Amino acid sequence: MMSASPNGLTDARPDHSPLSRAQLALWASGEHVWEWVAATNRITIDRFDSGADGQPLLDAAGQPCPLAEQLDIEDFFARAHADDRATLRLAWRLHLRGVHPDVDVTFRWGDASPRTRWMRLRGRALGAPQPGPAQRVLGTLKDVTDQRDAEESLRLMAHAFASTRDAMVVVDAQWQVLEVNDALRRLCADHDLAQGADLQRWIGPAPGLLDQVLLDGLWRGERALRSSQGTVPVEMSLTAVVASDGDRHCFLVALHDLRERRLAEERLHTMATVDRLTGLPNRLATQWQVEQLLSAATPAFGLMLIDLDGFKELNDSYGHQHGDLLLVSVAQRLRSALGAEVFMARWGSDEFALVLPGSCDDTPLRAAAQLVLATMAQPFLVGCDELSVTPTLGAVLAPQDGADFNTLVRKADLAVYAGKDRGRNRLVFYEAALESDAQRRVRMTSLLRVDTDRNGFRFVAQPKVDATGRPVGAELLMRWTTEAFGSVSPMEFIPLAEKVGLIQLMGRHAAHAAAQLAAGCAEVGRPLPVAVNLSPKQLQQPGLDELLLHACRRYGIAPQMLELELTESALVHNMDVVEPMLRRLRAQGFSLALDDFGTGYSSLSYLRHLPFDKVKIDRSFVMDLDRDPAAARMLESIVQLCVGLDKRIVAEGVETPQQAAMLAALGVHEFQGYHFARPMPVDDWLDLLRAQRGQPLTLPLV
Repeated sequence: MMSASPNGLTDARPDHSPLSRAQLALWASGEHVWEWVAATNRITIDRFDSGADGQPLLDAAGQPCPLAEQLDIEDFFARAHADDRATLRLAWRLHLRGVHPDVDVTFRWGDASPRTRWMRLRGRALGAPQPGPAQRVLGTLKDVTDQRDAEESLRLMAHAFASTRDAMVVVDAQWQVLEVNDALRRLCADHDLAQGADLQRWIGPAPGLLDQVLLDGLWRGERALRSSQGTVPVEMSLTAVVASDGDRHCFLVALHDLRERRLAEERLHTMATVDRLTGLPNRLATQWQVEQLLSAATPAFGLMLIDLDGFKELNDSYGHQHGDLLLVSVAQRLRSALGAEVFMARWGSDEFALVLPGSCDDTPLRAAAQLVLATMAQPFLVGCDELSVTPTLGAVLAPQDGADFNTLVRKADLAVYAGKDRGRNRLVFYEAALESDAQRRVRMTSLLRVDTDRNGFRFVAQPKVDATGRPVGAELLMRWTTEAFGSVSPMEFIPLAEKVGLIQLMGRHAAHAAAQLAAGCAEVGRPLPVAVNLSPKQLQQPGLDELLLHACRRYGIAPQMLELELTESALVHNMDVVEPMLRRLRAQGFSLALDDFGTGYSSLSYLRHLPFDKVKIDRSFVMDLDRDPAAARMLESIVQLCVGLDKRIVAEGVETPQQAAMLAALGVHEFQGYHFARPMPVDDWLDLLRAQRGQPLTLPLV
């Protein structure tokens, strides 16, 4: 045995006696020898003054417990944890009585230690078996706290390894499988993936990966796991587990199944890029498609936007459910006509988009546009209703019309807008002139908003006469003059006002101006009615009748002094709203006139069912009256029809004496046109009436 020198250092001279070697072995293993003698009932413990970790043992009061060399056995039992004393005593007694050949029990030491210490007591009675209790017992006592902690940690790790939902496998430095858990077996459904197998057979070769893990401690990435069920995408993490000696190591491989995540990502991608109503790609998908083509080495493709003419009116008239069904039918018909090779998307609302790769010129776009126009020409059966919509198409070519998505879309929009202005149901290609048109439209819209708010319009009156040339009224016409654009035609600013939502306020200005003019005519002794036009949107405005009655009350005139002119286009949609409004207006005394008769397709139905007092024949029937016998015969039929329905007839656009004479011979009641008088400022009209007060007033004044 190695002995201590006087200076406290261990004597390095070895002692090779068997007893010394046994003592050294016990000391090295942390075992402490004890002996119990029945005669004294005391237990003697050699060198038991600290735990295996070198920390002093604590008694029940938490105080350091340098045990005496000898303890009464009951005092020894009292040092054990209260919950373990009964077990310790029972094991001891059973051995003393010879029931068990030895005593081997593990118990906790003390009650108040900051860290619970576990001790293992082992021993055996000395001497040959004899009747009665043992008289002497010899054994060892060891602090096994660290061992129990390690075992518990290992047990927990094993439980986690076995029960985790993620597939896990332990491999050595050659990828040989050391252990797999049940989750991996379920994921692979492959019995060959067992101890000794090469994991690279299932995840593919990964040279140098384990060496990298040893340097970094962890690696995470995605791999494809090959199994009997096919290829499974997994997220793989590799962790190095190094032994205490620092030389030996293994690797823990965790495989997380990514299939559900992939499905969720696909669903999110679908939600982001597919239109839910039609099943077509949406605007975002179109942007990706265009940007992908733009990024090519030689980008060449065409982009076409399709806008459905009249869809909003149909949607408002029949309801959104009909509108949605119509859009689905349009998408199906377009896809059937164009085929899957053309990228087609729902751009939004009632717009669609086409992308044609490889379009170096406009030929493929024109061919596709002809297919679109042809396939949309037939009505759509939605429920029990036949609905008709026409497409207006705007097209651009890349890269000549733009090298980025936003530029191409903006220019295609300009082309669509130009197609609307040119009559709809057509294809328009972008050209540079459209830029100036768009800028003009934007600037004009801004000015129109300002002048509508402050009523910056002027009004003129165009007289109407009877067959003798005597004035019977006047039509109020709105005029708009700006510094930027000069005098703007009503054919331009009225549709613009309808499009941007200004027409109702403009109509209010016109109604008050007409009532004021009618009041002025009465003041000069010529109580003549004044006609004013109503737009289709005004006719669908709730409270239109109250607005007109307010204008009459403001200027002190009867509703009979206002004549309300409506074009056939105002009657095409929302008849369930329009017809009751017309009947209320007629019941309140307003006169109703159907303007531009003969240019629509339902005029006869309107004349029969709606309460019109007058019919204004469109100027297109008058202009060729004295040159075309067919025009004369057609006009004669129209006059006879209206007379048969008890309607007064007004002919507009009368420009020659011959036209006036022929219309009078046919039985027309009222005349309006340049032959009699051009539109004049309202003050001039009132001055003319005032100057001839008490005298017969006749026209022409030109």
